[in-house]
Amino acid sequence: MGVYASLFYKNEGQILTDLTDPSQFNWITAHAEACKLTVPEVQRCWSRFLMLQPDQKGNVSRAQFCSTANVFGQKLLEQIPCTEKDQITFQSYCNAVSWLSKSPLEAKLRGLYQILTSGTISKEQLRSLMHNLYPREGPQTTDELATLFLNEVDKSNRGYIDEDQFLAWVKTLPQQTLMSVLHFPIIPSNITHLKEQEPSFPSTAVHFKDRSHLCDRQLLQVATEMSSKRRDWRLLANSLGFLEKDCSRLEHEHSEVKSQILALLQIWQKMSQEAPLPVLQTALRQSGNADICNEVFSLNF
Repeated sequence: MGVYASLFYKNEGQILTDLTDPSQFNWITAHAEACKLTVPEVQRCWSRFLMLQPDQKGNVSRAQFCSTANVFGQKLLEQIPCTEKDQITFQSYCNAVSWLSKSPLEAKLRGLYQILTSGTISKEQLRSLMHNLYPREGPQTTDELATLFLNEVDKSNRGYIDEDQFLAWVKTLPQQTLMSVLHFPIIPSNITHLKEQEPSFPSTAVHFKDRSHLCDRQLLQVATEMSSKRRDWRLLANSLGFLEKDCSRLEHEHSEVKSQILALLQIWQKMSQEAPLPVLQTALRQSGNADICNEVFSLNF
């Protein structure tokens, strides 16, 4: 898979671990730009990557990353490039996930074939593959499966399978079956997305009926915590329905980050048409600020 795995390095010359780390406000947006992903996609990747307990620079050891009992899965994970210190960066992880999600079908098939072998697949290699796929079956069964598969794919009776033969055989499978196996969405379709809202500086503010459960002190505390922890407040702004031009306007009007965040929250509060507390809590969690949400609103999970 070398020719395809090399794409995991592509970052337009930017090595993000030299420029930022998880404590920086631009950690998510920098990866989104470098890896050609959307902010929600990078947020999803980061939430999964955090399960591997990365270090302070956002890296995970190869041994920890590739710890799976599935032989094929381990071979796939081993394609992701590592640093000289044998670590997987979040940037390489994002590039790999992007490739799996967005590559054309034929590129995925050829890449997966090259994970199995760098050349052709012999009957002996097929036996080993069948044994890994069906570890509970005996040698006779796996040998029969290897023979059947070889006869099915090797139409020229050469005694082995090459990449083009494999690709031609896979394409004879039902399209729906093939797509269900190779479909790799970064954000699963069952996850509810916040729908896009109208521009956030309307000419007339709409006041909601009850704001008693969200006070000015809490807004200030959110702004203070996000500022002190150097969080990317634009992610929160996007989750609340603000546009990029709105964020730029706030930066122009307020020199301090805390003031920018507080102004953002105050404007949003004035225009909110829904019960603001659960909306803000959801936006904080979806923008990578669950810890601040729990602290400010005294939530325990």
